[in-house]
Amino acid sequence: MGLNIQYVLTAEFHIDKGPSILNSYPTSIPGFEHGTLPFLPELMLPDQIHKREEDYTLFLLYRNISSGHYQYVHNRSTCEAEPYFLYTIVNNKNDNSVRRGAVIKSLSIITRLKYFPSFKPLLLIALDSYFDTNNTSILRQLYDSVNVKNLSITNGSKDISLIKKFLITSILDLPINDTIYHDEYFRNKLLGFNTDSNNSNTTNTYNTNNGNSSSGQSESNSSSSNKNKDLFIRKDLSFNSIVNFLNFNIPIKIPLIDLPDTIGDYLNPTDINFKPNLMNLLNASLATEVKNNDLTIYGLQTPPIIILINALLTGKKILFLGYEKSSSYIIDYVLLTLKIISGGGILSGFLTNFNVFPMIDVSKIDILESCDSYLAGTINPFFKNNDKWWDLLYDLDTNEFHISSSRSESGNENSTNFVNNFKVPIISEDAKFLSNLQLSIYNYHDDLTTIQLIFRRHINEIIRILISSKNFNSANFLPISSNNGSSLEENISKSTLLLDGIGYYWTSDTTKLLEMSCYQSISKKFQDLLYSGKLIYNLSLPNLSNELNLMIDLQYHLQSLISSNSKLNEREVWFNILKYLISGQSLETFLLITYLIPPLSSSSSSSSNTGNMTTFDKNKGFELLLINLFNKDDRVKSNIVMILQELQDNFLCGWCLGNFIKSNLIYEIAFNELVNDV
Repeated sequence: MGLNIQYVLTAEFHIDKGPSILNSYPTSIPGFEHGTLPFLPELMLPDQIHKREEDYTLFLLYRNISSGHYQYVHNRSTCEAEPYFLYTIVNNKNDNSVRRGAVIKSLSIITRLKYFPSFKPLLLIALDSYFDTNNTSILRQLYDSVNVKNLSITNGSKDISLIKKFLITSILDLPINDTIYHDEYFRNKLLGFNTDSNNSNTTNTYNTNNGNSSSGQSESNSSSSNKNKDLFIRKDLSFNSIVNFLNFNIPIKIPLIDLPDTIGDYLNPTDINFKPNLMNLLNASLATEVKNNDLTIYGLQTPPIIILINALLTGKKILFLGYEKSSSYIIDYVLLTLKIISGGGILSGFLTNFNVFPMIDVSKIDILESCDSYLAGTINPFFKNNDKWWDLLYDLDTNEFHISSSRSESGNENSTNFVNNFKVPIISEDAKFLSNLQLSIYNYHDDLTTIQLIFRRHINEIIRILISSKNFNSANFLPISSNNGSSLEENISKSTLLLDGIGYYWTSDTTKLLEMSCYQSISKKFQDLLYSGKLIYNLSLPNLSNELNLMIDLQYHLQSLISSNSKLNEREVWFNILKYLISGQSLETFLLITYLIPPLSSSSSSSSNTGNMTTFDKNKGFELLLINLFNKDDRVKSNIVMILQELQDNFLCGWCLGNFIKSNLIYEIAFNELVNDV
């Protein structure tokens, strides 16, 4: 078991002395005294903190493999792959002995745990206790009380696949949440823990008591090799661990599933600022009349959320400014942006290769200038008047976006952007995304998981558009990155494409030409980031190959079957999908893709069990499969039945299928009749 937190630090700011680090436990930070971490105390004490009673700040650090020193900017050749988070709680303490009548004090931890906000109550207690007593032993007690806990979800088990994590966090229309909480056997099986197949009630890897999990766990659990006494399940689909510190029992909330580049809990988003911040972002306006072919693809009427997405997909320098806002307020927007534009891990690499600085000040100008791209937050208005340092600035005080005039491309007379030349209206994918998102937020008040899936679907669709310019053969289509440890060449050489047709599916060549031209400039720059490994598309085709190294672009072919203009051989498509579905990951991949297929149009609607209408189709792909139980072609129906039987044999897929069919009687009757006829 590794350390949950690597270091505990304290710092303070006196108007006469400036910022300084007081203590660091268990040792000083490697790199602070060797020049790789200049201005570290300033990072722990954000600008304008004297205006607020408390705040928090965040910075990412990267550890050099050879020297062990921490540094601010990630280097792929010398640094560890995963970042460390310097998470700091700041308080404004009254002190009449100083000129301003207050001393700024802070306490920080350095950790790799991406749910570091869960430590806030613990850090607040430690901060008050330390500065009230000036007792450095409190830092040691904090360090030891957290690190003595085993906060590992897998606890020695093999971690579940990324595909399965995406699938579990995409399921919205089934009672999976209640089942995960109440059914211990289901939860253990789902997360890959050892289970007792003879008795689903005897194996409980995690305690369900609402108390300290280290006591009160049933004796029947003692034989489980995966038991983690430090965790117990919560009703809200997360785990809790109880940290004993200074005679307090403090709960630490731990996400059930971790995803790439996702801070906090994706499966159970409880951030109270998520929705209002997203609504502000959607209501933002473009303040400048500067055009940029990568950003303002629909001219000055381009929605700000599309501008922001394009900025990250093309590796721009992006700055969030909030002079009248707290550091925490700005950081929340930075983390929100990462969560929605990564699609909950569909697209990753931001935390390392994109250069994320949640809070930065003018002392770090040299760091920003050394980066080709970054996403940063700041309180200092000095940045706004110097647009040479950024490509896109989001002013949170005025809720306006500003595009740098120094990087304008509007004067490029050789631009091949068809939007400028032919005034093409918004492409269908962007239109569906914006309409569904606005209706979900404003009209139907959907929960945050639904909103996240809308973003996940859209990011996945846009990526497929951006790499479809290379879909003439499989080798050109495949991104260089792989999540199975193999190189691109190895994946291509050992894999076989079952059926021609990959990339985004367009209903006509004319539509394809116009829509790809709209994103032409973005596509080239995104591909440069993708094929150089700076960004990672975790659903690239080689990552979806099955156990026999067979590949098929499921999304392309399922969407082609939905289209009324499709000329594909329906029988051939279903037959090759059946060949692909061997077992295990391929079945879960298929089910995941059915969830990622967006509705046909922004006005698509379906009836829920309560009779209410919603514009959000939760799983159009699954219904596409089942509706073919009534196909006029007997061979297609036979293939559909065999596909459904394969799905039944997989634990999660079978559970989803069973619940879906039970809620749709006509499908249940048709399936049973066809099975009996075989």
